[in-house]
Amino acid sequence: MFDLRNTEKFIIIFLLATLLAGLSLNVYRQHNKEIIDVKIKSFDYELSRNEPLKININEADEEALTALDGIGPSLANRILAYRSGIGSFRSVEELKKVKGIGKKLFEKIKDEVSVE
Repeated sequence: MFDLRNTEKFIIIFLLATLLAGLSLNVYRQHNKEIIDVKIKSFDYELSRNEPLKININEADEEALTALDGIGPSLANRILAYRSGIGSFRSVEELKKVKGIGKKLFEKIKDEVSVE
């Protein structure tokens, strides 16, 4: 049917082998891509700390301060006013000097704040 010389047969076989190798490589890449995607999608990162995160009262804004249990917007603004008037808090206990923070409220929030 086809009368091909040896050189032409070699070229056709070479091209077919190259095509087969390319298709195999493409299938291999697709297979590995799916494996990588699955691993990335199932990756679950958890923050593991021995102690809970604390709010630095020397840097916290009103929003961060109101996240504390028992601290509303007006009390958060008093803390900010105290900090801007007096300067940075030197200790967590100094919060007791802010009007509206008594012993009971202080005991409730003292473990949630820091003065780093």
